[in-house]
Amino acid sequence: MPTGEMITSKRAKDGTALTVGHQGVMGCAPLLGLNMHPKWLGDGRAEDFLFPLREAGLRVLEFTLNLSSPDWPGMSSLIEEGRRLGFRVTFHAPYKGPHNPAGFSGAKRDEVEELYRPALAYAARVAEEAGATILVVHGAKGNPPREELRRDTRAFLAWIVEEFPSLRPCIELLVKEERANKIGDNKSELVEIVSGLSSPMVGICWDLGHDARNGSVAAPPGFITSVRHAHLHDISPDGYDHSPLIFGSVPYMDHLRRLNQAGYRGAIVLEVNGYLVSRFAAAAGKHPFQIIQDNLSLLALLFGPPLQ
Repeated sequence: MPTGEMITSKRAKDGTALTVGHQGVMGCAPLLGLNMHPKWLGDGRAEDFLFPLREAGLRVLEFTLNLSSPDWPGMSSLIEEGRRLGFRVTFHAPYKGPHNPAGFSGAKRDEVEELYRPALAYAARVAEEAGATILVVHGAKGNPPREELRRDTRAFLAWIVEEFPSLRPCIELLVKEERANKIGDNKSELVEIVSGLSSPMVGICWDLGHDARNGSVAAPPGFITSVRHAHLHDISPDGYDHSPLIFGSVPYMDHLRRLNQAGYRGAIVLEVNGYLVSRFAAAAGKHPFQIIQDNLSLLALLFGPPLQ
């Protein structure tokens, strides 16, 4: 079939009409990913869940490094199994509970290092075998002055780069909160932090769902070209984030087009909550797996054949 020949027409969830050809709407093929957890598998095998999704374009599995969770033994086994089956892996640094880089540039540095080191050391061991590996990181948050939290975040990222050179930290765009300062809850701040570090090893994780919740403010100069990783999810009519792509609340087509124009070839990870997927699948009379498969198939139509 000649390149660009129309094979089907669809409509994206944000209402954009799609004319899909051999190379896809965007004409490029970034890596499609999914945030993974053993609960996705149920009582089945990893290959039974993952191989049909590979046919839909899945190439990357993202894992959150909650080493203290009772689910971690199953998670670590799934990481190894996913790698054995030929999937690339990316990691999300722990971010709940005490995991917060606040204070890293001051007296709490040793304490924060000790808190994060086991998870980052695990990711680094995987990366030493697999090659340079993305690590999604949240900036510092809390009530201290914002500039102090920025210093903590910059120092934390610099420590990761120095201590774990096989990792590629990406600071995530977060949702704004009224009662706390969160470093990374606006695009300009992310550009300032990443450019200030002057390291090609550090980038931005553009969370498109968080961006929508923040009002999808226009990207400042330097933002798009600093994106090294992306998270994609929808927002339900009742306000639940990390929903599957079925509501059209996130204008992801425009964002993905901008990434494509900038030559982006990183991962686009479908970061969805399993409980929400199950809830919305039940309401639609579908199996949750079908929702995930449909979401990945839509993204594959946008980009054409995935990179290997």
